[in-house]
Amino acid sequence: MNDLIRRLTTLRQELEIQKTETDLTEVVKAAMSDLDGLHGLTLVQDLAPVPKIPADPGLLHKVVTNLLLNAKEAVNDGGEIRILTKHQDGWVQVAVADNGCGMTSEFLRHSLFKPFQTTKKNGLGIGMFQSRAIVEAHQGRIEVESEPGQGTTFRVLLPVKA
Repeated sequence: MNDLIRRLTTLRQELEIQKTETDLTEVVKAAMSDLDGLHGLTLVQDLAPVPKIPADPGLLHKVVTNLLLNAKEAVNDGGEIRILTKHQDGWVQVAVADNGCGMTSEFLRHSLFKPFQTTKKNGLGIGMFQSRAIVEAHQGRIEVESEPGQGTTFRVLLPVKA
């Protein structure tokens, strides 16, 4: 266990990013097609064309997949997940929103991006920690809004020119 903790804490320094001209909308489409199991949910897509960015498409695929899995786990059958891509003010953005259980402001402030902190029964609590490390390694940021019982929106913003 100590080895795992040490490896997680050094994750940011050890991320090897293989940047290439990447279309974030195409990364999102690939992540959605790889995710076989959004059945019973309403998936609303607003995928706009965005400029290509210097990024590692494989790592961004992991981030988008994690956001989609989290949204799926937060909603019940009949729930709704919205995903969008857009370009604004020198940033490309992917947003994943759900109308699921939401998170408390205390969890958002103190636990969301820390390893081994989770609201899931079977979760490990490393998905958002790893996702933030990947986004920050691309000089981007993750924003989150959540309200218990109302749902959650995650926004990943990545610079067009890094």
